[in-house]
Amino acid sequence: MVFFDHNDMKHIFTCELSKNIYLNNYIFRLFIFCSIVLCEKGYSQNCLDKINRYQLYSGSDEIINGRKWIYNKKFLGSPLLFEYTWPEAELLYNCALYSGIVMNYNLLKNELIINHSENGNEKYIVLSVDKLSGFTLTDNVWKKKHTYEYIELPGTNGKALYENVSTGRLSFYIKPVKTIDVRSTDGQARYSDSFEYYVDTGSGFSGFRSKRELLKLLAVHGTEINRFIRKNSFKINNRQPGNVIATLNYFVGLN
Repeated sequence: MVFFDHNDMKHIFTCELSKNIYLNNYIFRLFIFCSIVLCEKGYSQNCLDKINRYQLYSGSDEIINGRKWIYNKKFLGSPLLFEYTWPEAELLYNCALYSGIVMNYNLLKNELIINHSENGNEKYIVLSVDKLSGFTLTDNVWKKKHTYEYIELPGTNGKALYENVSTGRLSFYIKPVKTIDVRSTDGQARYSDSFEYYVDTGSGFSGFRSKRELLKLLAVHGTEINRFIRKNSFKINNRQPGNVIATLNYFVGLN
C-alpha cells in the first residue's frame, strides 16, 4: 500500500492486452503471483502493521503517505463505488497482495479509500491510485465475485477503474462513472450513476452505448442477438449493465 516508500511497481496491465483471453481470470491470478515475485520480500509486509505504529490523524490530514478522508455530503446519493456497504477486498497494491481490506472507491475524485479501525474508532485513509493494480471482492447480496482493474485500455485516454467481466474468448470491461446532476424541478443536485462499455471481439477494443452500436460490433450474429434482446425486453443503455452482460454471454454461447 502507499504507506511504503518503494519503487513504482511494474504494471503489466498497461502492456498490450491479449486478443485471446479465454483464460482471462487465470491470467489475472498469474499477474498477481508474478507481481509479488518480482518485488522484494520487504514489499509484502502487511501495511496495517505499519499503520498501527503511528497515531493516525495526529494534528494533520497527512497520514504517512496517505491522507484523511472526510466525506462532505453536499448532494443526494453517494460518489462511492459501493454506496451502501464497505466490502472486504483482496487488494493488489504496490507489489503486495492484501486480504481482508475494508475499502471503497470515490469514482468522482478517483480515490482509493481504506477503512481502518484504531482503538474502536473508524479511520478512513485516502491512498494514491498510482500504485493500484486492482482488487477483487464478493458482494454480500448476490454472492458474486467482482474483479476490478486500474488500467489504461488501448484506445482510451489514461488509466481508470474498470470491472473486468470478460467471458469465454470475449474481453469485456465496464467503467463505472459518477456525475453530478441538477434536477430542473427542485434544483437539488445528486450523484448520478452511469457505465461505459468496452468490448474486444478480436480486432481491438471498441466502446459502445446503444443497441445499434452493440449490434454493429456483434454483426456476425446480429440477427440472433437482436432477437435475444427483444425477447427479453432488454434496454441497452449506459444505466443497465446487467442487460449488456447477459447479451454478451449469449453471444459467446453462439460461437
